[in-house]
Amino acid sequence: MPITLTTREDINLDTVFRVAWKKDAVEIGEKALRRIADCRASFLKLIETDPPPVIYGVTTAMGELASRKLELDERDRHARIKAFAAATSFGEPLPDRVVRAIVLARLTNFIEGNAATTPRIALAVAAMLDGGPMPMVPAAGQGGAGDILALYPLFAELSTRFDLEVKERGSLINGSPCAAALVADAALAARRRIRIAHKVFALSIEAFRAPLEHYDAALDALWGDEHEAAALQGLRQFLVDAGDGRRNYQAPVSYRIVPRVLGQAHRALSSAERAADVSLASISDNPVYIPPDDAHPLGRCISTGGYHNAMAT
Repeated sequence: MPITLTTREDINLDTVFRVAWKKDAVEIGEKALRRIADCRASFLKLIETDPPPVIYGVTTAMGELASRKLELDERDRHARIKAFAAATSFGEPLPDRVVRAIVLARLTNFIEGNAATTPRIALAVAAMLDGGPMPMVPAAGQGGAGDILALYPLFAELSTRFDLEVKERGSLINGSPCAAALVADAALAARRRIRIAHKVFALSIEAFRAPLEHYDAALDALWGDEHEAAALQGLRQFLVDAGDGRRNYQAPVSYRIVPRVLGQAHRALSSAERAADVSLASISDNPVYIPPDDAHPLGRCISTGGYHNAMAT
């Protein structure tokens, strides 16, 4: 059953697990599609005002030509420049599940109208998750800002199927969906690996007949750290039926510090999970469209550094 996206909060770690790892499809809800269409209409009115606002890549050229304002007849030609497979991307391809996660994270900018793109582009991106083969995205590259080097080849084929309109090209290649997807994938993998670590360490503790007092429930409160408490609880879960005949003196240091070491792994996982949930729901487009309010009836479009995701790194 497809996952229905209504707001950007719908894109989170659980959604990544279902869409990227389990390969569930995605659909955009009717309310979200109306919001995307409404924001697109307001955005088009905004750029038609006189004098036109300065909007990078829309009313101005891109890159080193950003200071040059585009005439009305130039905007459409500028918009139709296609995304392409960047020559500076190289290396082994990202796993299929990671590419699916990037596509899902790309929808965050669209779902509440902040990319100011058309519903057709949002629907086309969502359709990439319908079960067909994913584009090959190299895992390495140099020479571009943000996630552009990965997003060019990811959306190159999609962009050839449309005559792109103003803002649509930028909505595909700007932002940081790759960073969000990669930290989400790492967090999901780490959840499983920590559980395996609990099992392996518990098995070693049992095989060595280490005293169970090293993992006593009293330590949960004495150490006062939620992550070390989680490690202690995780170990005890697999030591419930531990046998008798244990050592009658303390085990070596390596056995006694297992909860502390695993606690650090839990701490790192918690940070990755938070970075993933925040990043997946974060609007990272540049320039970003802020929908209309009382002070700005046509909304605003401003340049930001949202595409730089330091938290995921």
